[in-house]
Amino acid sequence: MAGTQNGNEGLWRVLAGVGAVGVGIGLIGGVPLLTLLGALLAFVGLIGLAVTRRK
Repeated sequence: MAGTQNGNEGLWRVLAGVGAVGVGIGLIGGVPLLTLLGALLAFVGLIGLAVTRRK
């Protein structure tokens, strides 16, 4: 998967990944606040990734 990354695409990818992991840990551990924060991070990361790819 070698390719060029536009701007901060890697940062947005990591942010979405960390959010997804947070959601998973929050759901498994039964911690609603962690699930909510993880979902927020994942959404922000995915939106940022979409905007970065559009440019």
